[in-house]
Amino acid sequence: MHPHVFKSKTPHFSSPRTARQRNRKPGAFRRWLRTTFLQWQRRKMIKNLRGMDDRLLRDIGIDRSDIPRVVNGLTDRELSMRPVSSDVQIDARWRGRTA
Repeated sequence: MHPHVFKSKTPHFSSPRTARQRNRKPGAFRRWLRTTFLQWQRRKMIKNLRGMDDRLLRDIGIDRSDIPRVVNGLTDRELSMRPVSSDVQIDARWRGRTA
């Protein structure tokens, strides 16, 4: 039998990360990318809230002039939430999934 059949010189999986790699702070590019993504999410949330009518905004307790302040107070997890509306169901059907 050929010796390379059983033993490969290149690992098939990545080696475990060392403690130094796990505790390393993100670099400048990763920080910039994260900040850019969060700004995009905030702009998207402001746009969606401004698209709502005044009655709906009152129902959820937001005044139209307070939208930017409310969005800036949201956590990263709250900003990443997807709205539940007919638009989302149409989008899911377009992608071939069931809503």
